[in-house]
Amino acid sequence: MLKASSSKLFLFASACAVSVLTASADIKMPRIFSNCMVLQRGEPVNVWGTAAPNAKVEVSFGGQKVSTKAGEDGAWSLKLSPMKESSECRKMTVSENGTVKKTIDDVLVGEVWIVGGQSNMAFGLKSMDKAKDVLSSANNALIRYFNQGGTPEMKSMDGLGKNPETDCVKGTSWLVCSPKNAEYSFKAVPYIFARDVAKKLNMPVGIVYTAIPGTRMVSWIPRGDFDNNPAFAGQKAEFEKRLKNYDAKKALAKFEEDVRTYPERVAKAKREGKKPPEAWTVSESLRPWKDSPDKWATPVMLYNIRIAPIKNFTARGILWYQGESESYLTEEFGGIFEGFVKVWRREFGKPDMPFVFVQLPSFNSQNWAEIRLQQQMVADKLSNMFMATTVDTGEKDDVHPRDKLPVGERLAALALAKVYKVDGVRSAGPVLKKAAFENNAAVLDFNSEGKLVARGNIKGFEVLAGGKWVEASAKLDGNSVVLSAPDAKSKVVGARYLYKGWAKPDVSIFDDAGFPAYPFRVLK
Repeated sequence: MLKASSSKLFLFASACAVSVLTASADIKMPRIFSNCMVLQRGEPVNVWGTAAPNAKVEVSFGGQKVSTKAGEDGAWSLKLSPMKESSECRKMTVSENGTVKKTIDDVLVGEVWIVGGQSNMAFGLKSMDKAKDVLSSANNALIRYFNQGGTPEMKSMDGLGKNPETDCVKGTSWLVCSPKNAEYSFKAVPYIFARDVAKKLNMPVGIVYTAIPGTRMVSWIPRGDFDNNPAFAGQKAEFEKRLKNYDAKKALAKFEEDVRTYPERVAKAKREGKKPPEAWTVSESLRPWKDSPDKWATPVMLYNIRIAPIKNFTARGILWYQGESESYLTEEFGGIFEGFVKVWRREFGKPDMPFVFVQLPSFNSQNWAEIRLQQQMVADKLSNMFMATTVDTGEKDDVHPRDKLPVGERLAALALAKVYKVDGVRSAGPVLKKAAFENNAAVLDFNSEGKLVARGNIKGFEVLAGGKWVEASAKLDGNSVVLSAPDAKSKVVGARYLYKGWAKPDVSIFDDAGFPAYPFRVLK
């Protein structure tokens, strides 16, 4: 039974918004150890920092007192023993040679998740569909959000991020969930996830946010992996080629011309009844760098800035929403993604760490159909990896859809059912189990947590017959779908479902809980 005290929790909320630390003398700790943090329950918890060389350091929390000796360089680390969940606001004190030098207030114990990806994970809560309704109830002090500050100092490969950092940038802090913090600082998908998990488990949830728009997976890996890991060899060669051919002066001239002509281009689009160019396309953040064509998404840099400082922080699992930036790599994507998952699990100290991620939604890019299948392939190959399909969401011509509510809800459902093993939680739609081919027909059997349901006419199915993919006739038969080729003489040797970028209009097979069937392709 959790000892929750709403008044006590909210008493600390204003202080947590700025993460003020009581600190003095030689004890220093990364910003992730600050007011309002959440520690992971049920596992040894890593705590680290620096002190005077050879000093005795003692950490006290929740009835535990654990001590260690700092090294010659002052670095120290220790582990707290596994703890039960607690919503009681408690203090962590850190002593140096018997004197308390740091106090961290309002520390909870619950579930911690590392959140990564690019712009759709970075999509603001206030911009999503139904934001008003979601924000009105975003008042739960059990939800804490480690909001990493921006990186305005990133101007060159030789600057911030050239080497692994020991702490997050200034402006980083833990925030308590409130309507104001949610509106101005929280991202849509991780908040919805935290909201649903906290409610179902009735315990604190901490979100450690890292995502940055427009980034590739190689932006988030260590230098050693970028240089030597075979999974990223193609990306390394590609970056080196771009770098060799990069003309910084030409790129800057084009950017400044785009900025100069932006108002007239907006006016012209409005006169013609067309969608005007987005303001972000001339954002100062897009100003070209002198020494990298990829700017903030330069390989390794975001790992150095945003992952290296927190990689030892004890957490349950990883949430990931990314793939848009690599969607042109239709053949290499799977290998890169698999390599990336293994690297992050290693860096966070758990080779089998739960990895819950989003399959790309619908969008008018044919490449996305193949990327979805490769995402599925990696999810099937690696253990403890769970994918939420979102093919029934998205916007045809906008890579940043606003319908983020089902995305966060499905990630939460997967975590609750697969990671926490909560009974009775439906978590995923029908998945192809097997396919039987005979003459001009195919029978597709599905694994499903419930009954298969067709919404409207069954669409989106194709068969491989006569050497080409053609639209198939389909009918539902229990938890199976029976396909037939339009030509009765053609032998069917393959079947696929929703193999198109903009697939949303053809999503027609669900389970009785409303989860859509996963896209697939199968050959005889």
